[in-house]
Amino acid sequence: MTKLPDFDLPALALAVEALPQAGIDALPFGVIRLAADGSVQVFSQGEAQLSGFGPRPVLGRNFFTDIAPCFAREDYLGRIERAQVAGKVDIEFGICGDFDNAEKELQVRVLSASQGGLWIFTRRL
Repeated sequence: MTKLPDFDLPALALAVEALPQAGIDALPFGVIRLAADGSVQVFSQGEAQLSGFGPRPVLGRNFFTDIAPCFAREDYLGRIERAQVAGKVDIEFGICGDFDNAEKELQVRVLSASQGGLWIFTRRL
């Protein structure tokens, strides 16, 4: 079996793009891919389980309005939008708050996807 990429891998987005869906689902951190319009294209099983969101339907829905409006704030979405204005997105930040636990510490990496849109990787601490 192919070794799964680590959260800290510099080229994490490219490594994840090379994985089949089963490989993405097996990662020990959450993985979400958003289209340029913010709609969810990939929502890993790991993200569903680790966040407490569960098996609700997400594909095609807008992440910041339909799935996680709690992240449509300055310290999360604002950072992403500022990075998008600057060009290629490659940011990492810590934040508190998860779907099922407002006190949960998260480490978030947001990277540009090679075909447009964004990858959001979330490690729960």
